[in-house]
Amino acid sequence: MGRLLSPKSFHPEALQTTLREAFNPVKGMDFKLIEGGCFLLKFFHVVDRDRVLDRCPWAYDKNLLVLAPVEASDDPNLVELNHCDFLIHIHGLPLGKMTKEVASFIGNRLGKFKEVDLDRLGEV
Repeated sequence: MGRLLSPKSFHPEALQTTLREAFNPVKGMDFKLIEGGCFLLKFFHVVDRDRVLDRCPWAYDKNLLVLAPVEASDDPNLVELNHCDFLIHIHGLPLGKMTKEVASFIGNRLGKFKEVDLDRLGEV
Protein backbone atom coordinates (compact mmCIF):
# COMPACT_ATOMS: atom_id res chain seq x y z
CA MET A 1 0.00 0.00 0.00
CA GLY A 2 1.25 3.49 -0.66
CA ARG A 3 0.62 7.19 -0.45
CA LEU A 4 2.28 10.12 -2.19
CA LEU A 5 3.03 12.89 0.32
CA SER A 6 2.36 15.89 -1.89
CA PRO A 7 0.34 19.08 -1.60
CA LYS A 8 -0.57 18.69 -5.28
CA SER A 9 -2.87 16.17 -6.88
CA PHE A 10 -1.28 13.55 -9.11
CA HIS A 11 -2.29 11.59 -12.17
CA PRO A 12 -2.75 7.94 -11.12
CA GLU A 13 -1.95 6.63 -14.61
CA ALA A 14 1.34 8.54 -14.72
CA LEU A 15 2.26 7.35 -11.22
CA GLN A 16 1.42 3.76 -12.15
CA THR A 17 3.56 3.90 -15.30
CA THR A 18 6.49 5.44 -13.43
CA LEU A 19 6.31 2.91 -10.59
CA ARG A 20 6.22 -0.03 -13.00
CA GLU A 21 9.36 1.30 -14.68
CA ALA A 22 11.13 2.09 -11.40
CA PHE A 23 10.18 -1.09 -9.56
CA ASN A 24 10.60 -3.32 -12.64
CA PRO A 25 8.82 -6.30 -11.07
CA VAL A 26 9.86 -9.56 -12.72
CA LYS A 27 6.48 -11.20 -12.15
CA GLY A 28 4.41 -8.02 -12.53
CA MET A 29 2.20 -5.96 -10.24
CA ASP A 30 -1.27 -4.43 -10.08
CA PHE A 31 -1.97 -0.81 -9.13
CA LYS A 32 -5.33 0.29 -7.73
CA LEU A 33 -6.22 3.79 -6.55
CA ILE A 34 -8.25 3.81 -3.32
CA GLU A 35 -9.77 6.60 -1.25
CA GLY A 36 -7.75 9.28 0.48
CA GLY A 37 -5.13 9.53 -2.25
CA CYS A 38 -3.77 6.11 -1.33
CA PHE A 39 -3.19 3.18 -3.63
CA LEU A 40 -2.72 -0.55 -3.41
CA LEU A 41 0.20 -2.30 -5.05
CA LYS A 42 -0.11 -6.04 -5.51
CA PHE A 43 3.11 -7.77 -6.47
CA PHE A 44 2.74 -11.19 -8.03
CA HIS A 45 5.91 -12.44 -6.33
CA VAL A 46 7.11 -11.77 -2.79
CA VAL A 47 10.69 -11.24 -4.04
CA ASP A 48 9.54 -8.24 -6.10
CA ARG A 49 7.62 -6.80 -3.13
CA ASP A 50 10.50 -7.28 -0.71
CA ARG A 51 13.01 -5.73 -3.13
CA VAL A 52 10.84 -2.61 -3.49
CA LEU A 53 10.32 -2.28 0.28
CA ASP A 54 14.03 -2.84 0.99
CA ARG A 55 14.95 0.01 -1.36
CA CYS A 56 12.72 2.57 0.36
CA PRO A 57 12.45 5.49 0.48
CA TRP A 58 11.10 6.23 -3.00
CA ALA A 59 10.13 9.55 -4.54
CA TYR A 60 7.82 10.57 -7.36
CA ASP A 61 7.90 14.05 -8.91
CA LYS A 62 10.13 15.25 -6.03
CA ASN A 63 7.63 14.04 -3.41
CA LEU A 64 8.04 11.27 -0.86
CA LEU A 65 6.30 8.01 -1.70
CA VAL A 66 5.45 6.18 1.54
CA LEU A 67 5.01 2.42 1.20
CA ALA A 68 3.87 -0.13 3.78
CA PRO A 69 3.34 -3.87 3.48
CA VAL A 70 -0.26 -5.01 4.00
CA GLU A 71 -2.02 -8.34 4.08
CA ALA A 72 -5.37 -9.11 2.44
CA SER A 73 -7.02 -9.11 5.89
CA ASP A 74 -5.70 -5.62 6.82
CA ASP A 75 -8.03 -2.62 6.89
CA PRO A 76 -6.47 0.00 4.54
CA ASN A 77 -7.99 2.79 6.66
CA LEU A 78 -5.84 1.72 9.63
CA VAL A 79 -2.50 1.65 7.79
CA GLU A 80 -0.28 4.62 8.72
CA LEU A 81 1.29 6.22 5.68
CA ASN A 82 2.63 9.44 7.21
CA HIS A 83 6.32 8.64 7.69
CA CYS A 84 9.12 6.35 6.56
CA ASP A 85 12.61 5.38 7.62
CA PHE A 86 15.73 6.99 6.16
CA LEU A 87 19.33 5.85 6.32
CA ILE A 88 21.45 8.83 7.33
CA HIS A 89 25.23 9.00 6.87
CA ILE A 90 27.04 11.64 8.94
CA HIS A 91 30.48 12.67 7.70
CA GLY A 92 33.14 14.76 9.41
CA LEU A 93 32.41 13.85 13.03
CA PRO A 94 35.41 13.88 15.37
CA LEU A 95 36.47 10.35 16.31
CA GLY A 96 35.39 10.86 19.92
CA LYS A 97 31.86 11.72 18.79
CA MET A 98 31.34 8.53 16.75
CA THR A 99 29.22 6.87 19.43
CA LYS A 100 25.79 5.32 19.64
CA GLU A 101 24.72 8.15 21.95
CA VAL A 102 25.68 10.85 19.44
CA ALA A 103 24.01 8.87 16.64
CA SER A 104 20.85 8.64 18.75
CA PHE A 105 20.97 12.37 19.54
CA ILE A 106 21.35 13.34 15.86
CA GLY A 107 18.68 10.85 14.78
CA ASN A 108 16.19 12.19 17.31
CA ARG A 109 16.88 15.76 16.17
CA LEU A 110 16.05 14.75 12.58
CA GLY A 111 13.04 12.61 13.48
CA LYS A 112 12.69 9.41 15.48
CA PHE A 113 15.93 7.46 15.97
CA LYS A 114 15.56 3.77 15.12
CA GLU A 115 18.95 2.05 15.09
CA VAL A 116 22.65 2.53 14.49
CA ASP A 117 24.84 0.42 12.22
CA LEU A 118 27.79 -0.79 14.30
CA ASP A 119 30.92 -2.18 12.68
CA ARG A 120 32.47 -5.49 13.73
CA LEU A 121 34.34 -3.75 16.56
CA GLY A 122 31.10 -2.48 18.07
CA GLU A 123 31.80 1.10 17.04
CA VAL A 124 29.65 3.47 15.02
